This record gives sequence, C-alpha cells and structure tokens, in this order.
Amino acid sequence: MKLARAAAAFALILGLSGPASAIDAYDDSQANPLRLAAYVIHPIAYVAEWLVTRPLHRIVSQDDLEPVFGHVPHEGFDYESYTEGLSTGVTYEEPYEAAVEPAD
Repeated sequence: MKLARAAAAFALILGLSGPASAIDAYDDSQANPLRLAAYVIHPIAYVAEWLVTRPLHRIVSQDDLEPVFGHVPHEGFDYESYTEGLSTGVTYEEPYEAAVEPAD
C-alpha cells in the first residue's frame, strides 16, 4: 500500500512538472558559492526587513518617541545645522587665540 501511494505521488509530480527553462543565460558567476548562499539568504532578509525592521522604524520614528530612541529624521533634514547629540567637542569655528601684548 505504501509503495502504491509513493508511486502515485511520484507519477503525479512527474506528470505535473514541465520542462525547466531559465529566464536568462547561465554563466559561471552564478555558480559562485557566495551567490548560491545569497539565493538562500536574500528571501529571509527580505521578509525580516518587512516584518521586523520596518515596523520597528515606524515605532521609533514617531514624533513623541524620537527623543527616547535617538531617531533623526532623514527627509528634508538639514545636516549642516544639526548639533544636538554631538558630544565630540569638535567645532567648525576658528580656535580662540589670546592676544599677546608686547612688554614695555
């Protein structure tokens, strides 16, 4: 009985399958091991972006939560005048030089 079911499943799969055809021509760059790994990783990363990072960004980019999470808006933001949160102490002003008066 199990053999008959397996044979029926195999026949169904074989009967429903069509000839394999590629959309573009094959070249050796598609056999690179990193490219093969990317074929597996890319769909996982795509789903993670849409189900994890985008909703998280939506939460932290709300106006009342931006200061809590340190979110900085991107569109229409003037990076030249932004100074809040910079703790490096670097300024773009000329350094102070004490005026030295000659001794009499």
